Amino acid sequence: MKLTSFKQKRAAEPRRLYLLGNPNVGKSTVFNAMTGLRQHTGNWSGKTVDAASGKYTYNDREYELTDLPGTHSVNSGFSEESVAARSIARGNGAVTLILADAAALKRGVALALEFLENNGGGAVLCVNFCDIAERRGIKINFEKLSEALGIPTVGITAKKRGDIKRLKELTDKNYDILSKRAAPQGPRSTAEELLKRAAEISNECTEAPTAASSPCCAADRVLTSRIFGIPIMLLFFAGILWLTIEGANYPSELLSRLFAHIKPYLAAYVPSPLKGILVDGIYGTVTWIVAVMLPPMAIFFPLFTLLEDAGFLPRIAFNLDRCYARCGMSGKQCLTQCMGLGCNAVGVCGCRIMPDEKQRTIAVITNSLIPCNGRFAILISLSAIFIGGMVPDRLAGLMPMLCVLALICLAFAVSGGASLFFSKTLFRGSEAAFAMELPEYRRPEILKTLAVSLVTRTIKIVGRAILVSAPIGAVIWLLANMYVGGVPALTRLSLLLDPAGRLIGVDGFILLAFILSLPANEITMPILIMGYTAAGAMADAGSLADLSALLEQNGWTLLTAVNMMILTLFHWPCATTLITIYKETKSPKTLALSFLTPCVIGITLCLITKLLTKAVLLIV
Repeated sequence: MKLTSFKQKRAAEPRRLYLLGNPNVGKSTVFNAMTGLRQHTGNWSGKTVDAASGKYTYNDREYELTDLPGTHSVNSGFSEESVAARSIARGNGAVTLILADAAALKRGVALALEFLENNGGGAVLCVNFCDIAERRGIKINFEKLSEALGIPTVGITAKKRGDIKRLKELTDKNYDILSKRAAPQGPRSTAEELLKRAAEISNECTEAPTAASSPCCAADRVLTSRIFGIPIMLLFFAGILWLTIEGANYPSELLSRLFAHIKPYLAAYVPSPLKGILVDGIYGTVTWIVAVMLPPMAIFFPLFTLLEDAGFLPRIAFNLDRCYARCGMSGKQCLTQCMGLGCNAVGVCGCRIMPDEKQRTIAVITNSLIPCNGRFAILISLSAIFIGGMVPDRLAGLMPMLCVLALICLAFAVSGGASLFFSKTLFRGSEAAFAMELPEYRRPEILKTLAVSLVTRTIKIVGRAILVSAPIGAVIWLLANMYVGGVPALTRLSLLLDPAGRLIGVDGFILLAFILSLPANEITMPILIMGYTAAGAMADAGSLADLSALLEQNGWTLLTAVNMMILTLFHWPCATTLITIYKETKSPKTLALSFLTPCVIGITLCLITKLLTKAVLLIV
C-alpha cells in the first residue's frame, strides 16, 4: 500500500517546463496563452524581472510552466538575467522551451546552442512572431533548423490558439525523451564561436528578401537621431500631459459633485458621535483622493501603456543613455522613471530591471525625485494661477502644460545629479553596461491596454492609496476639531512650524500639509485649504479663482508658489512608496536615503530661490 501510494504521488506531480528566451521575444504572451494567466506584457526588454509560474493540463497531464526573465546568455551576469541562469541550473528533469524571434533568428539560435552546450539537451525551440516574418517575406525551414540543432522546433504566432495548441502537442509528445537529457560533452565554445555557428545555421535555414530598409528602420533614423530624438520625445510627453490635464478636469468635477451629493445621505445613517470623524474625516479624505487621482490616472496610464506597447519607451531609453552614462547609470533607469511618472511605487518595482544591485539601489533612491501623478494637480493649479496669470489670455491655457513639462525636465535633471553623486560616493564601482535591444514597432491592442491599465494599474494604485489615507483622514479631522486654548490643534501645529517654513520661503501651514499628506500626495492641497479656512473637514476651494483669492489672502507671493512647487517635486515619498521600497530592498539604509534625499534637495532649492529673490529685489 505504501509503495502504491508513493507511485500515485509521483504520478500526480506536474511535468516541469521552463520558458527561456532573449528579451522581448514574447515570452510573457506565450506564458499567458499556455496557462491562461494574465501576466502583464510590455514591448521592451526587461519587462519580466522575476520567474512567474503557472499550470495547464494537456492530455490529462498537468504541466507547470515557469516564465523566466529575458536573457542574452544562460551565463549572464545581469541581475534580472541571473534569475534565468539560476532557475535553469536547478532544473534537472525539466524541459526548456527556448523562444526565438522569427525576424531575428540568429539571436535565438545562439541562445539555443549555448543552452544545449551547457545542458546536453532537454529543449524545444519555439520560433515566435511568424506572422511578422511572413509579412516581411522571411521563410524559415523548420525541419532543417530542427535537424541542425538536434531538438524539436516549431514556428508559432503566440496570439493564435491553434499555434499554442501545436506547441503543447509537440512538448507533450517529446517530454519523456527530452527530460532525460544527456550530460554535456566536449569543451565549451566561446561567445564568438557560438555567434558564428548561429549565423551559419540561420542563413542555411532562412530565406529573406534583399529589400531596402524597412519602415521600422526609417522611423528609428528619426526617433533615435541626435537631432530629432529628444525633441520628439518631449512633444510626445507634452501631448500626454495636455490630454491628461484637459481630459481629467470634467470627470474630476463630476466625481466631486457625486460624492458631495452622497454625503448628506451618508451622514443621515451615521450615529451623531461618529458623524464628524467618519463622514467629514475619512469619507472626505477618501473621496477627495478618488476624485483627484482616478481621472488623470485613468487617462495617463492607458496613454503611457500605448507608448510602451508600440515600442516607444526603449527609444527614449536609447536617446538618453549617453546622459545616464555620464551619471554612472544605464538608460534602463529612464524606463523606471517613466513608470514613476504614473506612480513612484510602480517605478520602484520597475527598478528590478537595472543591470546590477548598486544601480538598482540608486534607481530606487532617486525614483521619488520624479513627480508622480498625484502631484500633478498641485503643479497644474499653481502654474495656472501664478504663471498663467503672467502671460496673455491666449497663452494662459498652454502655460500649465508647459510649466509642468519644465518641472518634469527639472526633476529628471536633479535625479541625474543625485544618481551621479551616489555612483561616485556611497555606491561606487558599478560598471555594468547597458544591454537593451530596440524592439519592433507593434500595433497596440487598445482594448487590452485599457483593461490592463485600468484594472492592474489605476484601480490597484488608487485602492492602495485609499487604504493608506483613510486613517489619516480621521487624524486630520481630530486635529481640526480639537481646540487648544481656543485655537484648533491644526492651527497650533502650523504656528510651531511657521519659523521653519518662513526660513525656506513658505509658511507653517504648507509644511504641516506636506507632513499630514504622507499617506497620499493628493490630499496636500485640501489639508492646506482646511488650515487656511479654519474648516473642520476636508475642503475644496471650488475654482481656481477662489483658490487664487484664498492664497493671496494668506500672504502668498510668486516666491511662495515657486517654493511650494519645488517642495511638491522634492519631498519624502508617500507611505505607499516607502512601503514598496522596503519590500523591494529589505534595507533600512536604502529606505532612509529614499526618504531623506528628496527632502534635502527640496529644502536646498527653496533656500536658493529665496536668496536669489532677495538679491533681485535688492538690485531692483
